[in-house]
Amino acid sequence: MDNKNYYDFFPIGRVEIEDNKSKIVINKEYAKGLKFLSLFSHAIIIYSQKQKSNNPFSHNIIKIISIDEKAGIVSFNKSPYFLEGDFIYDIKPYFPCEDRVKDCSVPEIEQGKDRQIDKIKVKKEDERLLVPNGKVSSIGNIRKIKGEFFLQLYNNTEMYFERLSGYSHIRIFWWFNGFDKNKYRRITEGQPPYENAPRTGVFASRSPVRPNPIALTTARIINFDKKLGRIKVSNLDCFDNTPLIEIFPYIPAIDQIWDFKVPEWLSHWPQWLDDSIMDISGDEISLKPSSLETIKKYLKSDDKTINRENFFNYNKDKKVQHIKGIVVKGARQNNLKNIDVTIPYNKITVITGVSGSGKSSLAFDTIFAESQRRFMNSLSTADYSLWEQMEKPDVHMICGLPPSISISQKNISRNPRSTVGTLTDIYDFLRTLFASIGVRHCPNCGNAIIPLSAEEIVQILLKLTSNTDIEITPFHLNSPSYEYVLSERDSKEDDLLLYVKKSLEIGKGAIYVRINNKERILFQTTQMCYHCNHILFELTPSTFSFNNPESMCPVCNGLGVKMDIDPNLIVSRPHLSILDGASNFWKDLRKFRNKPNANWMKGEVLALAYEMKVDLEKPWNQLPKDFQRQVIWGSDGKEVTFTYENSNGRSGKITRPVEGAYNSLKRIFSENNGKSGERIVSEFISESACDCCHGERLSKEGRMVEILGTRFPQAASMTISELNKWVEELTNILSDSKLAIASSILKELHKRLQGYIKVGVSYVTLHRAVPTLSGGELQRLKLIKQLSSGITNMLYVLDEPSTGLHPKDHEKLINIIKELRDYGNTVIVVEHHIDTMLMADYIIDIGPKAGADGGRIVAEGTPLQIMKNHNSETGKYLSREKRVIIEKSMIFDKCNWIKLNGATCNNLKNVDISFPVGGITCVTGVSGSGKSSLVSKVLYSAIENRINGKKDISRYCNTLSGDEYINKIIHVNQSPIGRTSRSNPATYTGVMDEIRNIFAFTEESKRRGYKVSQFSFNSKEGQCEVCHGEGRVCTPVSFMPDIWTQCPVCNGKRYKKDILQVKYKDKNIYNVLQMNVAEALNFFTDTPKITQILNILCQVGLGYIKLGQSALSLSGGEAQRIKLAKELSKNSSGKTLYILDEPTTGLHFSDTQNLLILIEKIRNAGNSIVIIEHNLDVIKNSDWIIDLGPEGGDKGGYVIAQGTPEEVAKVKESYTGNLLKSVWN
Repeated sequence: MDNKNYYDFFPIGRVEIEDNKSKIVINKEYAKGLKFLSLFSHAIIIYSQKQKSNNPFSHNIIKIISIDEKAGIVSFNKSPYFLEGDFIYDIKPYFPCEDRVKDCSVPEIEQGKDRQIDKIKVKKEDERLLVPNGKVSSIGNIRKIKGEFFLQLYNNTEMYFERLSGYSHIRIFWWFNGFDKNKYRRITEGQPPYENAPRTGVFASRSPVRPNPIALTTARIINFDKKLGRIKVSNLDCFDNTPLIEIFPYIPAIDQIWDFKVPEWLSHWPQWLDDSIMDISGDEISLKPSSLETIKKYLKSDDKTINRENFFNYNKDKKVQHIKGIVVKGARQNNLKNIDVTIPYNKITVITGVSGSGKSSLAFDTIFAESQRRFMNSLSTADYSLWEQMEKPDVHMICGLPPSISISQKNISRNPRSTVGTLTDIYDFLRTLFASIGVRHCPNCGNAIIPLSAEEIVQILLKLTSNTDIEITPFHLNSPSYEYVLSERDSKEDDLLLYVKKSLEIGKGAIYVRINNKERILFQTTQMCYHCNHILFELTPSTFSFNNPESMCPVCNGLGVKMDIDPNLIVSRPHLSILDGASNFWKDLRKFRNKPNANWMKGEVLALAYEMKVDLEKPWNQLPKDFQRQVIWGSDGKEVTFTYENSNGRSGKITRPVEGAYNSLKRIFSENNGKSGERIVSEFISESACDCCHGERLSKEGRMVEILGTRFPQAASMTISELNKWVEELTNILSDSKLAIASSILKELHKRLQGYIKVGVSYVTLHRAVPTLSGGELQRLKLIKQLSSGITNMLYVLDEPSTGLHPKDHEKLINIIKELRDYGNTVIVVEHHIDTMLMADYIIDIGPKAGADGGRIVAEGTPLQIMKNHNSETGKYLSREKRVIIEKSMIFDKCNWIKLNGATCNNLKNVDISFPVGGITCVTGVSGSGKSSLVSKVLYSAIENRINGKKDISRYCNTLSGDEYINKIIHVNQSPIGRTSRSNPATYTGVMDEIRNIFAFTEESKRRGYKVSQFSFNSKEGQCEVCHGEGRVCTPVSFMPDIWTQCPVCNGKRYKKDILQVKYKDKNIYNVLQMNVAEALNFFTDTPKITQILNILCQVGLGYIKLGQSALSLSGGEAQRIKLAKELSKNSSGKTLYILDEPTTGLHFSDTQNLLILIEKIRNAGNSIVIIEHNLDVIKNSDWIIDLGPEGGDKGGYVIAQGTPEEVAKVKESYTGNLLKSVWN
């Protein structure tokens, strides 16, 4: 038989027998495959008997007693079919619809029951397949011919026909050859294609993805075809030409289980096999009416509301003619109050208003959403019905709507391969540049390899000075074949070319040229290293791609980093004793000491402590250094003895060397196949540069290409400003020939780099991962990319582009936006920054308040017209009629200080910083100056470590003082409050728990016997059975993002109908989750636990957000304020340090005023606040300013000024100080 008919078949476990019980022990790497198998009563085991010399392949059914998923053990009653040490190849749950036959027949001799069991057993063992050398062979193919299924046997057909004679049904094993790949064989969990099924282990499904991709099914025998050597059977669920592994007779006494159990999600499936055959008779089709058609006659008359008379009039009256802008009429999306507005073409329109007033509802949810929907509908009439499911914004009419691009701050990329270089396309330009003019070097020996044509070689030689002696020698030869004195260049050029070509031919593409009988130079025409005979292929842009399997680093697969055990993370709480949880590795060692077992990883600690007479009651940081070393690194072969005896009567004595926590973790990590091992030991793992590529991500070939001494990875890791400088230098030092080749690339690259510098991101490195960018940085990078595209007549919708930008750079950003407009585009900017509003051509002010009290046009016109409009809150701040201000109360000569000395994280230049205790400190500076490094990496980690009792406060600073005035630190950043649509403000803040309790204790709920859990849309008991509590269903679309549409059953309400019938104050739980915070505050006035948190949410300007609003729809600023509100709802000791990262993001002037009042209350309660901020209204109202700079990146990291706002305003070198001075003036 051909090798192609053999398949790797390896054991995944073994049988162990104790007393009258048997168990299957699964190899550790497949233990997760048992997930949910315990929900089945029986399983089919595919195995071979170890004691048999021919290693027979067989199968049998077991009744499951218990399953230990963690240990990978399946226990079952002792069976005569299994022996100690039998090899296990697969476990399949017993599916009644796959394994039970309702009407079947067997030969007369098999019709008895108990008395025939022994004979049946013998017959089952006779039906077996030999497994030579760990492989299983096929006995034929399954053919699907015109809708009929046949088992086509290779040989031994008579034997199979005789053996199966008299049986009505057979068990068929086949091979899922499409899944016979390592990437599928390694999978242990998956999402089965069963309705409502959760992720299960592969052994709890009949999925083809499994360690040994072997299938088992039952079929009815239709007939035997002796002539063609095949068996016709009933329908099978497999492809044509599927490899057939083995056939067994179906024996009801063994194969048919009556007392079975299956998981709930399978309980509605048939209890018997469907052994029918496909009807291929070709009879005339008879269409029967659907239930919807049948029920129509019982329904009320259908009152038609759509005007049919002018149905095909195509809205001729709405034809756009001479429109001066985008006309929006009757916008009612979210809280918009049926507003009409016109966005002028080729102008910059700023939409502003208080938070929650409806700005985004108009700009993004109405105008942009409708433009996107219309574009989708234009793609394909074939898919029209699908796109129609996209929800149309609630608006009467929008005319003159151009194609639009939204540039938001949402960073949806979590891919570590996505970098600034790939996002901006700069990386592509660099790859093309290096592929065009780069000089490659041999990855083996480092010699340069520059393929040239014979003509190019001659032109180089002709450029030598007159009277230069040259000798041309073919490679591998010692004596020159041609000598030439460069004096009569023009007359000898043809001869020189001829001899160069001849020498190249003799030298197999390479020649040596000796100059003036001294230096010998190699010239070549091929992509090969003639020094070490290493062959290379053509240099292309893909050579520099870390996403290309052929050019990425083979060790780290292009990630540039490795994950490894960090010994510094093993003991995370050194102020505690090792018995009480100093390390999460040993966890509660005291509990283990009281109830010991054979766990050596814990036992070795107790044994070593006993041996060395160490008191484990002492904190870790007070234990002897030698003991600490051995517990972490091992005892270097010295043995210790651990004796244990527990309450269960088990005892033992283990004598071994101490392995050590580090070595144990390394072993666990390596034994669990990379990713799964990484999950097990994740908290002890740190990231470091790859040992092979040293973080450069490429194979050695790509890393060894340079342009004038700069290698590709060096260029690809520069900041934008450094790369700009390098590109400018290249134009001065490249040769004419190289410059001619690279001219267009360099020009386009320089143009883009200049744009990024203008918008204030010059400090960003090209290899920085996109997920680490702030929303503002990401948006500005996208903005320049669009500007570089050269597309005109577009609508651009921008979301607060000034976020994260220092005020000194606003003018540059404004110029970029104006440039976008001047290219012939229309620009809508949702913005609160005063400079952006003042430069706008047109302003639309929405309000007057948030939520239900907003959604109206308060004012519209030019900036000057808005300032004169007394109805506009925005106008009052623009005209300086109103100002953001709070009272200052710090007395610095009496206050205490937190001091950091020698801060050096990232670009910080060994700086000394002081923060006043009990004050509001603003950390300022241009983007990339070191603000986040100082606050988030140095200050936060140092104080947190000191609070947790760690002696080593931080690797980023030398000393810390004043930390005794802080007993709690809270870092409120802008990361999402959840990663899925199921997360919302109610669940995050804990309000949802209280709401569920209220509904569960209503009289109606008690009468129905409902539990608290049934009022959660994450619970199967309460969620809609169709959308599973999502409120929407997903439609996958090839080559496009999935389409999400409202659930047709619950209509987006997430809950079962009967759950929604329970009401509290005439509202069901869906109605409550649809309330915004302000509405809910009035609704729950008699529930203090709820009103406490809701009141704070209103104070931080979030009264407009809905309780059940998806976390995915919240901005970074909104997420941060929700976190702040949650923390403020807790009891404070008055010695808390709050760290806030640009908390005014997305806030109107009046919202900023309210937030500052709240921050003032926090300060007055004795707490300290450190704020990273660019908003001058916050900066000027702070007690203390720390200004970093002067620029970003390497040019930053210095302290430019420290002091009160008035003191900083006097520092001429401070950009922040100069701006404060101008504001006050």
